[in-house]
This record gives sequence, structure tokens and C-alpha cells, in this order.
Amino acid sequence: MAKNDIEQKVRSGCRAGDPDALRAAAYQLADELYAAALSALGSDEHARTAVAETWQLLLAALRWWRCGGGLRRRSLWILRRVLAKSAAPEQLRWARIDRGAEHAPEVAAAPADLVRELVTEGERMAPILARAARRRRRSVHVGLAVSAFAVGLLLGFGNMLYGRALSRHSPQLQFATLQQRIVAAALPAAIQEAYLDLMDPEGAQAVQAEAYQRIRLVLEEISNAASLQETRRLQFVKHRIAAQDLISIARSAAEQSQDKRREKLMLVVLVLEEAANL
Repeated sequence: MAKNDIEQKVRSGCRAGDPDALRAAAYQLADELYAAALSALGSDEHARTAVAETWQLLLAALRWWRCGGGLRRRSLWILRRVLAKSAAPEQLRWARIDRGAEHAPEVAAAPADLVRELVTEGERMAPILARAARRRRRSVHVGLAVSAFAVGLLLGFGNMLYGRALSRHSPQLQFATLQQRIVAAALPAAIQEAYLDLMDPEGAQAVQAEAYQRIRLVLEEISNAASLQETRRLQFVKHRIAAQDLISIARSAAEQSQDKRREKLMLVVLVLEEAANL
């Protein structure tokens, strides 16, 4: 099996919570992470602590991160952040982090007990990662199924409803059209996917993660409402959109995204604006 195929298999297995894949990743990354930390900190004890923290953050990120850049690249990026908290800038310049092999110091083998610690932590996180993987799959499958059903419905009735809403200025028809757009584009699933891709939703990105969940709940409440006559409920939703500045948050998320994700999030912005004006 080619090296790239092996790395892909390990990466996919780690995201799925496969203990064997997590063990393999620990063995693959331990030496390089330890060598980089040791060259930057000059202390075995501090290097061990930095590597352990890096591994824990990497495992936590696997619940949301797509691993597009590879485990090694992401782990070194996290290590750089960890080292920046305690190492001097001049030390970091000599650390073996994303530098060419011709300039890098000799790789120091990670102590056996440190490797065992990483393996043990991976085994502890395996069932957590497996549950996260199942949630991601359910979210994608539900979104696709709803989208496929709604697209057919939207093609048949969307133009008619939208035209009537504009010509007659009917709030109820506008609301029905808005609901169809949310369902047809699977916008709650798109917001949930953006949330799952956050690297640290319980730490540095906690405010952003909470905002994404609020947007998802608003979209679900609108799409699940029986009619526009649920006035009190709709007024509450409109108040939340304005008070929590959800439109600006969704627009910022769209601007930071690319391709299809950007298009989906721009649809979220338009839907929130239309809901706020109903």
C-alpha cells in the first residue's frame, strides 16, 4: 500500500474513533513532536508536557476538523501554539517545526512512557470520536434526504408561491416560501456542519460555536412552525435574530468560507434577513 494511502487510512480511522488508527498515529507523531518541543524548550519534562497537551488538543479537534491538511501538519500547528505559551521567540526559531530536513536537528526519540501515555489517551478518546463520527454521518444523511425531497416540492410550487407572495404581499405566503427555502437547501445541516468543523468550539471558539447553534435553532424553529399565525413565537425568533446579531455572524462565517459552503451560508444570511423583516 502506498504511503499516502496508509496516511489516509490512519487519518480516516482516527476521525472514526478506531483505536488501532489512533495508536498508529501516536507512534507516527510522537518522535517528531517530542524533538520539536525539546529543541524549543530544552527540558525533557517541559517537552513531555507540551507533547501531551498537543496530542489532547489534536484528539479534541478530530471531533470537528476534516483533517484536510493531514495529521502531521495539524499536530505541528497545534504544537506551535502550545510552545508559544512558554518558549522564547528565539527558541522557536530553532524548533523542528515545518522546516526542511537539511536544517532540522537530529530527531530525538520520544520516551517510551510518553508514547504509552499518548496511546492511552487515544484509547480513552476512541469512543468519544466514534460517537462524533456517527453524529456527523446522521447530520449529512438527514440533510441530503430532506434536501432531495424538498427540491422536488420546491420546483413544483416554489415559483408560484413566490410570485403570489410578491404580487399580493401575503405574509403567510412569504413565510411558506421562506420555510421551503430553508428545507430545500438543508440550511440547518449546513450550519451544523460549519459548527462541527470548528477546531476548538469549547475553548477559543466557544462564542462562535454558541452563535452557530443559535442560528441553527432559529432556522429549525422557522421551518417547523405550523404557520405565520404563531405570532408570539415568530416575534420571539425575530427578536433573537436582532438581539444576538445572528445576521452579522452568519455573514462573517460566509466570508471566511469557500465554494459551496460559502454559498450555503450566504443563503442563511438571506433567510435570516427575510425572517427579520416578516
